[in-house]
This record gives sequence, C-alpha cells and structure tokens, in this order.
Amino acid sequence: MEYRLKIDDTIIPVKVEGTDTDTMTLSFDGKAKNVEYSRISDHQIHLIIDGVGIQAFIAGESDEKTVILRGVPYEVSDADLSEQVRKGKRGPAAIPQEVTPPMPSIVVRILVAEGDRVKTGDAVIVVTAMKMESTLTAPYDGIVTKIHVVEGDKVMPGEILADIEKDEERPTEEEDGLADS
Repeated sequence: MEYRLKIDDTIIPVKVEGTDTDTMTLSFDGKAKNVEYSRISDHQIHLIIDGVGIQAFIAGESDEKTVILRGVPYEVSDADLSEQVRKGKRGPAAIPQEVTPPMPSIVVRILVAEGDRVKTGDAVIVVTAMKMESTLTAPYDGIVTKIHVVEGDKVMPGEILADIEKDEERPTEEEDGLADS
C-alpha cells in the first residue's frame, strides 16, 4: 500500500508492505527499511528498524499525530487525508464507503455471512494490529454480497474485506421486471 506522509512540512511517498503480524517493509527515498513493532501502551511503540531498537512516543487524538523519536518531535499525518479535510470533505462523504482496515492488520473474526442484511454501523469484521483490535463496521444499510477474507488473513489498508450492496442501489421488483402484471 502506498501513502503520502506529511512529516512536519514535507510530504514523503512511502510504500508499506506487511510481511508478518508485527513486521513490515517501508520503502521511501529509494531505500527499504525492515521494521518490527510492538505496542507498549496507547502512546508508546517499540520499533526495531533494520536491527536497531528505538522507542516511539505518540501524542494526539486527531488525524495528525506528534511522534517523538530520540527526543525529537515530528508532526505526522496522511497528506491525502489532510487534503480531503481541507477541501471540506466532511460529514457522510468522509465516512469510508468500503470495509477496509486502517493499517496492516490480521482478520480476527468475521461477524457476518454473505446474504446478511446490515445497517449502518453494524459490526462486520474484527481485525488486530499492533496488539489492538478494531471493529470494522458497515458504511451503509445493505446486504453483504461477498466476504473476501477468512480469519487469520493478513490484510492491508485499501484492501476491501467485504462487499456490501447498498440498499438504494438494489432494484425494486418492478424495476427488475419481476413484478406480477
């Protein structure tokens, strides 16, 4: 998965490849770094970058975080998300329209089956990343038409884990030509 990270005032394209539960490869500026990570607490992560250990402290509850490495603070955010917010993409348009994980994750539980009817906000799939579980929810009312994963699958942001056909997109019997005449 590719990201455009904004670190302080610089935008850096970063390619993230999940290789294992708690490992990934980050590629940027023509270099690749192997990263192992483990969550110590909600605000602290232990990283091993190419064999060198480092503590990362994270502050901020919004989309922009302050990451402190070796005592130096960095303002970090997703440049694409920041641009969407700046352009005024808020409210219903800002709600994810797919069931996709927010970061490299592992599928822990699938809470629906194909053919199930879901309502906006219903729990669909539970994933875990950095020893923390997240419940992915239905973005709108509809019917689950396809589950693309099984428990234990490693997944990346942007990967669609389940298809949900939006209620308003389903043709009525009359529109479908199935109504009795």
